Amino acid sequence: MFKMIMIKEKVLSYSALNLIKKYFPVIIFFIVSSIIILQLIKLLNVSFVDSLLVGLLLGMIINNIKFIPKFESLDKGGKFAGKHVLEFSVMLMGASIFFPDLIDNGLKILLIIILGISGSMLISYLVGHKIFKLEKKLATLVGVGNSICGNSAVAIVAPIINANSSQIAAAIGISAILGASQIILLPLLVPIFGIEEFEYGLVAGLSVYAVAQVVAAASTIGPQAVNVATLVKLTRVILLAPLILILKLFFKSENISKSNDSLHTKIFKFLPWFVIGFLSLCLLRSINIIDQSLGQDIRSIAKYLFIISMIAIGLSVDIKKIIDVGPRVAITIISIISFMICVGLISSKFI
Repeated sequence: MFKMIMIKEKVLSYSALNLIKKYFPVIIFFIVSSIIILQLIKLLNVSFVDSLLVGLLLGMIINNIKFIPKFESLDKGGKFAGKHVLEFSVMLMGASIFFPDLIDNGLKILLIIILGISGSMLISYLVGHKIFKLEKKLATLVGVGNSICGNSAVAIVAPIINANSSQIAAAIGISAILGASQIILLPLLVPIFGIEEFEYGLVAGLSVYAVAQVVAAASTIGPQAVNVATLVKLTRVILLAPLILILKLFFKSENISKSNDSLHTKIFKFLPWFVIGFLSLCLLRSINIIDQSLGQDIRSIAKYLFIISMIAIGLSVDIKKIIDVGPRVAITIISIISFMICVGLISSKFI
């Protein structure tokens, strides 16, 4: 009996060692790539360029350029990172969400942001899914990315609704391009409508895709515009947590209602381990067990893991599928941006 146990332990140890040897180069590739991407963005001082998008594009290039050799270990490692590393990254992001900020930011602004997010999600569903026949999951990712916090929101929500790599790539790639164009185009609203810095900050904070892009779009107008835009944008980020629960309810019928699983199993299908972890870390941050400094450190770690996940997702993306849905996704995004700008312009007159 003892000999059998020893043999099994040796077999397991040998298998584990073989797995490490087999996937070690892949692990190093992902880690080094994520570090290089982040450091290059810092070195070149192009903070408006999103590191997740760069990671996704790198994976897509490797997968879609024919003369680049394909390795089985890279494919399998990519599938693991594209699911499990992504889910772990989602959990870690909860450590940087501080719910009391919602109260401090003012009730009127909070209500305007909730209106903007709700309307954007509805437009994404009606225009994207119902009119242009985008898959519901893709329409949802487009809505989440453009109503909350850009690529990070797409990456966080994707495993929750079980979106595939092509849906993630389409939502991130096209949204990021149109979001970047707002840095140049949005300031034109100031001379056209004669709006003040505060009003412009509200519009920019509501409508611009990513946090860095919000700062870039607002900084050309003035410091007050930057402050207001950043405040509005970060409030949108905080609202990601309740939106996750709503989306889980919205998509639960696909995963749970028709199953005969036990109550325990159904709970974990509705709230998988990484969502429970995300909400738990949100709570710990909100009651200051996790302080701001530690929360930001955990967020920084999550950033590297998100880049790894995006490279991995890119490795399974077929560019032809992105091109196929591109125009429909673009029109949906433009509809959302237009709605957000209108909400910002109209509501700014009442604050």
